[in-house]
Amino acid sequence: MQSDSFGIIGYGKMGSSIVKGAIKSALFDPSDVMVYDLDPSRVTAAASTGLRVVKSLDEMASCSQLLVAVKPKDVPALAERLKVMMLMRGVLVISIAAGIKLSNLESRLGEDARIIRVMPNIAAAVAEAASVYVANRNATKQDITFASKLLNGIGVAYLIEDESMIDAVTGLSGSGPAYFFYMMKALEEVGRRSGLPAPLVRSLVSQTCKGAGAMAVSSPEPFDQLIRFVASPGGTTEEALKVIESKGVSSAIIDAAAAAIEKSKRMNY
Repeated sequence: MQSDSFGIIGYGKMGSSIVKGAIKSALFDPSDVMVYDLDPSRVTAAASTGLRVVKSLDEMASCSQLLVAVKPKDVPALAERLKVMMLMRGVLVISIAAGIKLSNLESRLGEDARIIRVMPNIAAAVAEAASVYVANRNATKQDITFASKLLNGIGVAYLIEDESMIDAVTGLSGSGPAYFFYMMKALEEVGRRSGLPAPLVRSLVSQTCKGAGAMAVSSPEPFDQLIRFVASPGGTTEEALKVIESKGVSSAIIDAAAAAIEKSKRMNY
């Protein structure tokens, strides 16, 4: 996918992950991407990878697509500044801000604005993101095709028509990598306490998580069946699962994801 006018506003963890993933997947050359960020360290990081750093939002006016990757609380003020750009020329705005609805963006960018709202996750940096996206009524087929190529180039992406689903997606896959990292950290601690070398523990835990995910993606079996494949009656895995159930781990994970979903619902700045 070639574009000499793709811009990103906000080169933080999520925004930079998407750009890195897109470049790794050969969707863009670094010189094709314009970056605007107020943080000097992020500007330096972007420039070091060959991206075109700009000093003002006005310079973004030459972009045909803009990825808005700032914190949700910063979106309202930014949108007001971008409104003039929307009036000057047609620009597709792709927003990854959690909790910021299309209607909110339209009210600030203008009723004719072309907008696609995305909920990706940080695995975009290694082209393994799980993303969901929804387009507003003004977005064209070409806009949707662009978003599809971008998001599928950094993982897998699903177009939805019901925007209300995004809150659930936020709690599930948007925040999801952190849940798995949390469990991996706990397993790492067990390995170290058992006397295994730290590099070996890290490798074993990471590969085990990767392998389980690959099996889940490729297998038609329900998760309960995949668990049974590992947990032989009377074996070590069964013993571990008894402890997990007794500690209420499943309920805690459900409650945690539900809390993330509710937070997303309340974040429409």
